[in-house]
Amino acid sequence: MAKAEYKMPIYLQLRELIRNKIEEGEYMPGTAIPSENKLAETFGLNRLTIRNAVDALVNEGLLRRVQGKGVFVVGKKNEISIEEHAGFVSDSFKNDTRLSIKELQKTEREAGNKYANLFGLELEDGIYYIRQLHTINSVATSIEEFFIPKKVLPSLDSVNSSVFTFRDIMSFYGIDLTKMTQSLRIVKGFSKIRKMLNMPEEVALFLLECDFYNEKGNVIAHSISYIRSDMQTFTVSLHK
Repeated sequence: MAKAEYKMPIYLQLRELIRNKIEEGEYMPGTAIPSENKLAETFGLNRLTIRNAVDALVNEGLLRRVQGKGVFVVGKKNEISIEEHAGFVSDSFKNDTRLSIKELQKTEREAGNKYANLFGLELEDGIYYIRQLHTINSVATSIEEFFIPKKVLPSLDSVNSSVFTFRDIMSFYGIDLTKMTQSLRIVKGFSKIRKMLNMPEEVALFLLECDFYNEKGNVIAHSISYIRSDMQTFTVSLHK
C-alpha cells in the first residue's frame, strides 16, 4: 500500500483512501467494508483514527452503519414512486415504525422451466433466490422471496439484502425499473410460512406477487410476499 502523505490530518487522508476504493469499485455498493480492526491492521493506524475517517464518510452518506452488522457502502439512488407503477403500497411503512429485514437465505440455482420462461433464459442459466423475514417493531409481519437472473445482478451474492431494499440495490447498479405488475390474493395455507410468522390460526395470509420490468419491457425480477393480513393494509392510487 502506498504510504499516505501527511499534508492533512491522518483521518482525512484515510477518508480519501476509502473514498477512492468506493469510487474505483473495490468496495462495491451494498457490501460491507472491512471492520475497524481490519482497517487498523491494514493501514497501521489506531481505531480512533479509523472511526473518525469512517464517521466522516457516514456523515457524507457514502457509508451506512448498521448495528451488529457492520458498515456498508451506499450507492447512488434514484427516486422511484411505486404509485407511478399502480402498485400496492403498504400503509404500515408510512407510519413511524421500526422496520427490520433479516436475510434468511441466499442461493444460486438453475432457472428451470418456470423462471426460464419468465426471464427469457435457458433452463440451466443461473438465478438468485433470496428469502427475507420482515419485522415491524420486533413483530414478524411478512416473508419475502426474490428471484433475480444472475446476469441482471452478477454482484448480488456479495450484497447484503438485510441492509438495503431491493429497489436500492437495483438503483446502485444503474438498473431502471420502469414497470411493475402485481397480483394480490388471500390464502389460508402455507403452514411453514404461518409458523415462521407465528400467525394465529384464524388469520389469513396476503399473497402478493410482483414482476419487475426494465426499459426494454423484459421481466428482470420476480417477488413473492407472504404477509399477515392482521398486520398490514394496502392502498392503491389510480392515475389517469
